[in-house]
Amino acid sequence: MNERLTAVYELPGPAAEAERAARLIAFEETVEVPLDFPLPPAIRDGIVGRVGAVTPVDGGRLRAEIEFPAALAAGGLGTLLNLIFGNASIWPGVRLVDVRLPDALLASYPGPSFGVPGLRQMLGVEGRPLLATALKPMGSSPAELAATAAAFARGGGDIAKDDQNIVDADFASFKERVARIADAVLAENARAKRLCLYLPHLSGPQQELEARLKFVLKLGLRGVLVCPAIVGLDEVRRLSAKHPAVYMAHPAFSGAFYADRSHGMETSLYLGTLTRLIGADVSVFPNAGGRFAFTRAECRGIAARARAPLGALAPAWPAPGGGMRLDNAADMAEDFGEDAVWLVGGSLLMQPGGPEAGARAFRAALAPAHRRGDV
Repeated sequence: MNERLTAVYELPGPAAEAERAARLIAFEETVEVPLDFPLPPAIRDGIVGRVGAVTPVDGGRLRAEIEFPAALAAGGLGTLLNLIFGNASIWPGVRLVDVRLPDALLASYPGPSFGVPGLRQMLGVEGRPLLATALKPMGSSPAELAATAAAFARGGGDIAKDDQNIVDADFASFKERVARIADAVLAENARAKRLCLYLPHLSGPQQELEARLKFVLKLGLRGVLVCPAIVGLDEVRRLSAKHPAVYMAHPAFSGAFYADRSHGMETSLYLGTLTRLIGADVSVFPNAGGRFAFTRAECRGIAARARAPLGALAPAWPAPGGGMRLDNAADMAEDFGEDAVWLVGGSLLMQPGGPEAGARAFRAALAPAHRRGDV
C-alpha cells in the first residue's frame, strides 16, 4: 500500500474545525471509527488517510488534502468513490473538489475510446469546433425525428443526438425508432460523402442496455448518448470498456452531485474528470447564459479538466449546451476554443428554413469563431 491517491476537499471554517473535519474524513472513509479508537499501529499508519495541507480559500472555507492508500480504490470506480466520498458525502458543507490518482491506478480506466484526436479523425474535421444538435421534442414520431436528423446532416452538422428525454418503453420500439433515424442519417452521409454521427439515447431496463448498445453498433452507428448519473457511472465504464464506441455523456440527474456549491462535488470534477474516467468521449454540460446557473468560469473549468493531461487517457470533448446562439459565437470561441462540441438545440432548429438552414448558419459561424480564441 505504498502508492497513494490524494483527495481534496473544501470544508467550512474556522481553521481548527476544518482540520478536525479533515481528520474525521480520513478516519470515516477508511476505518470508520472515532478518532480516539485504539487502532493497531499497522492499521493507523497503513490504512487511515493522512491529512496534509489545510489552506484557506475564498468565502471563509478551507481546502484540505487527504492521502489514501491507492490499493483501497483498486476494485473499480465504485470502490474509488466510496473511498473518497462515501460517508463524507453525507456531512453538510463537505465538497470534494479534486482527486489525483497515481498512474498505476489511472491505467485501470481505459477512458474515452476516441476522445478529441480520435473523433476528429473519424469525422475528418480539423481546425474548428464540432456542431451537434438534439433531436426533439418528446412526442415527435420516428419519421419526424428522422427528418430533423437528415436535414441537420444535409446542413453540415457533425453529431445528431437523441434528446435525453427521448426514451422507448420496450426494445421493439427502440429498434424501430433508432433504425428509422439511422437509415435517414446514413443515407445523407452516403449522398454527401461525409460523416454525421447519429447517437441514440441508450436507456431502458438495466438488463437490456447491453443488448440495445449492440443493436445500435450493428446498425453501423458509431456510438450513443448516455446519462451516467441515471444508468450508473460504473455501468457506463463497463460498457465503454467492453464495447469501444463514441459515448456522449449527458448531465441529467447529476445536478444532485454539484448544484449546491458548498456541498457535493466540484462541478468540473464530475463533468470533466469522472465522465472521462468512465469512457465518455464527449461531456455535455449547461453553458453559461442558458437556463441553468453555470458561470463562464465554471464552464471553462469543465472544459479544462476534460482536456487536461490525465495519465494515458485521451482528452475528451467539452460540449456546452443551452444559451448557444449565433450572436454569442465569439464568447463561445473565447471560452472553449476549437476542441469543443457546440451543442445547439432550439436556436438551431428554430432558424428560418429549419434544421438544414440552422446547421448551415452555425457551421458558417464556427470557422471564424474558432480563430478568435483558444483555451
